Amino acid sequence: MSTRSRRLLAMSAALASALLGTAACSSGNAPTSTTSSSYPTAIAAGSTLHIYSWADYIAPDNIAAFERATGVKVAVDTYASSEEALAKLRLTSGTSGYDLVVMDGSYVPQLVANHALLPWDKARLPGMKGLSPAFVGKSWDPTNTYAIPKSGGSTGYVWDSAVLTTAPTSWNEFYTAFANPSVHGRTSVIDGAASFVTSYFWGNGIDSETTDPANYDKASGYFASTVMPHLKSFNSYPRGDLASGDVVLAQAFTGDARGAMIDGPKTLRFALGSPKTDLYVDHWVLPQGAGNIAAAHAFVQFLLEPEHAATDTLFHGYNTGVLASRDHLPADTAYLDIIFFDRGVPADRFVTSTPTPQTRKLSLQTFQRLKAQAAR
Repeated sequence: MSTRSRRLLAMSAALASALLGTAACSSGNAPTSTTSSSYPTAIAAGSTLHIYSWADYIAPDNIAAFERATGVKVAVDTYASSEEALAKLRLTSGTSGYDLVVMDGSYVPQLVANHALLPWDKARLPGMKGLSPAFVGKSWDPTNTYAIPKSGGSTGYVWDSAVLTTAPTSWNEFYTAFANPSVHGRTSVIDGAASFVTSYFWGNGIDSETTDPANYDKASGYFASTVMPHLKSFNSYPRGDLASGDVVLAQAFTGDARGAMIDGPKTLRFALGSPKTDLYVDHWVLPQGAGNIAAAHAFVQFLLEPEHAATDTLFHGYNTGVLASRDHLPADTAYLDIIFFDRGVPADRFVTSTPTPQTRKLSLQTFQRLKAQAAR
């Protein structure tokens, strides 16, 4: 299962706010001041950099190269859900033992509000200048004070052009195509309220964080009449179904779409959702209590260098946001346009979200009603 799919399932399992009721405080080896200029600058050869991340998310070749270059050992522990990582940061209250954590951007504001993160010294991260405008300055941390982009993706639609000969150019055209007799019963949408329900708002100029119940009623009515009668399944990772031809029209994350096109018929096509779609980005964050801050900065800067960013992309298949990394990938890398989905796309095409308990509740209720209809 892809990292994005694991995250989606984890986010559906619990609300992060329930896990962050208690503020995380500074302790352990954290600096006495949260002023980034006070951080140690010397990288201690022979020390260990402790990282907490999704599994299979950092290229082993990059870890080995960093260890050779600095003399710092890199130790990576993995988690199975964002909630697990959040609980670790909360319950350890700055004594988690980690120097660097990978965190979904949508959870960053809660961690900042609970004093669980340290600010970055961005003067040590010149590689940030090479990041895509789509990846920086987003709503979860507009100044990237606490969150440095690691990798991310977006959402769109895949179709078999041999079956559906008219390419959908917007969310509304995509969903209208469900009624086409050639695709009836061979369609799927993402099994998650945040991606499925919110796509109605992306397509119709509605604030994706709306708290107006009337907007959710509109979305419910639209999907009930346009999508549900023709839907085969809710599926967050339709790669296999698309490759086999069981599904010929699907809402999909960029990573899963690329996988389907690698595995499936050459007639598969992909487009980003329009006029708006989402941007999901994992970030590097410094937890309170980090003891090897100099090495943490050095490691993130190492991965912001284009050749190392390319190595990471080849390993996990995601866009790191480092624009020049594309020049370091093999010319025959499959579907570069999907990996670098943001290239040539205005940054305001992508909607970022920091959902509140109210928006999560309304979205989930709408989603559950639609799933109940589909089950009948």
